[in-house]
Amino acid sequence: MTRSMPDSRDIVESMRREGWVGPPALVVRMPDGGMTTLDNARLAAAVDAGIEIVAEVHEYHEALPPAQHLRFADRWHGTPQTWGEAVTNRVASQGASWAAQHPQGDPRDGRR
Repeated sequence: MTRSMPDSRDIVESMRREGWVGPPALVVRMPDGGMTTLDNARLAAAVDAGIEIVAEVHEYHEALPPAQHLRFADRWHGTPQTWGEAVTNRVASQGASWAAQHPQGDPRDGRR
């Protein structure tokens, strides 16, 4: 029997019952002062569940720990060395048109 991944409704309901479980969301303070998350699905579910978000905030130019380099690397944009470069890689991976419209991440309220 194959176990399927939970959909967003399952995650929202779980968060309503149990609150935030697991490591903090990774958030980067962008040059404009806004915040961009690298954990979009969990953050969106927490907003939808109406619970407090647990976040670990990093500065844009702060060095990315070596243990995170490969997590945010991709073959087109290389291996990021800073948290800001990790955001840039994630945004760029959404496609050129989307990245051009949202260079600092998803602008939806509570999700950036």
